[in-house]
Amino acid sequence: MVNKKNCMRMLGILVMVLVFGMMVTGCASLFGSGNSTSRAPSSFQSGSGSAGDTTILLRQGLNFDQAFREVIFILNRHGFEPEMMQPEAGYIRTRWSNSWNDRGSYTDYYRVRVVVTFNPNRTQLIISAPAEFRSSGEIWQTGYDTRAIATLRTDITQIIGN
Repeated sequence: MVNKKNCMRMLGILVMVLVFGMMVTGCASLFGSGNSTSRAPSSFQSGSGSAGDTTILLRQGLNFDQAFREVIFILNRHGFEPEMMQPEAGYIRTRWSNSWNDRGSYTDYYRVRVVVTFNPNRTQLIISAPAEFRSSGEIWQTGYDTRAIATLRTDITQIIGN
C-alpha cells in the first residue's frame, strides 16, 4: 500500500524541481550567448577610415545625372533613405538604418548608413557603409558593414557599372 503522506511529499519535491528547472532555463536564455544585443551582426567589421570602401567604374558614355538617379533608386530599394544629396558635388549620404542586420528587423544596438561619392570627372564612384554597434548600453563602436557594401556593389555594377 502506498503511503499518502510520502506520495504528497514526492509530488511537492517534483513540483519544486520543475519550477527550479524552468527558472534556471529562463535565466540562461536571458544572460547566455543567445542574447542578440551582446553580439554584433556577422557583417560588422570594426575599424574606421576607408577600410570598407569599394570603387565602381562607370560605363563609358553614361550620363552623370542618370547614374546619380540610378544610385538613389538602388539605395531606396534596399531601404536606405537619402539624407543628404549634392549632385553638383557627386555626393549622397543616407540616414542611419537600424534594420540592416542579420534578421532584417529594427534594433537599437546596430545601425548602418551608406555614403556614395563620385570622383570629379564622374568616371567612377566610391561606396562606403559606415556601421555602428553598441553592446549592452556601452558607447558606439565604429566600423563598416560588409554585407551592405557587397550587396550595393553588385547591384550598382549590374546597372551602371563597367
